Amino acid sequence: MSMLTSTERLGRTRLRISAGPSGGRCQVRTAVTRSDPTASALRAVVVEHAAARARVALVPEGALLLAGDAIEIDVSVGEGLEVDLVETGGTVAYDMRGSAARWDVRVDLAAGATLRWGGLPFVVAAGAEVARAVRVRCAAGARLALRETLVLGRYGEQPGSVRQTTTVHDPAGPVLVEDLPLDAASAPWMLGGARVVTSVLSVGADVPETPDDLHRYDLDRPGAVLWRRLGQQVHDVELTGAWDEISGCS
Repeated sequence: MSMLTSTERLGRTRLRISAGPSGGRCQVRTAVTRSDPTASALRAVVVEHAAARARVALVPEGALLLAGDAIEIDVSVGEGLEVDLVETGGTVAYDMRGSAARWDVRVDLAAGATLRWGGLPFVVAAGAEVARAVRVRCAAGARLALRETLVLGRYGEQPGSVRQTTTVHDPAGPVLVEDLPLDAASAPWMLGGARVVTSVLSVGADVPETPDDLHRYDLDRPGAVLWRRLGQQVHDVELTGAWDEISGCS
């Protein structure tokens, strides 16, 4: 994770899922660390818990995302285990009046582990400035299904500024490395006037045809596929067909 600056309020969430006793439920360990009592954070709440699978909700504790917030989410999934991460609500990065915030995610998947994370919209309101990073390391045979939606500005307003970086590595090296800086100046020519960017990423599994394959990009690695769609409203670009296919939804 990034070094904490003197003006940041750290809210760090750690989630560790490991094998339990023989025949028993897997172990889910969670911890929240704050740099001071005013720092917002995400609390991990276990929803379902079985021998090889867990379902965990990320619940905001405090308003997110405000100037000076430094949200860190650190997830580790043990060998052969399956985890579903669920967000209970979308996130709005509010006007930061010349300040900034960051949102850092780090995921480590052990051999044969699976993580499905269907993120809800992340809205970058006018005046917000956010550095948003997602870093994933997949061991041999690991499986990742990740959905993200960036919304540039609330309805009828100019976008704030967000720098979205995504890096995914497997044992052979980088699978996806992306640096996407978006603000009121760059978004019109990078997105062609769109204000919503929805991405669905699948790593580590063969993916058949889906209803959303018009927006499909097969990456330079077997079993790695990115779907991406641009639009004006979230409901127009949801990529539901691709997400249902890779996440096992009916």
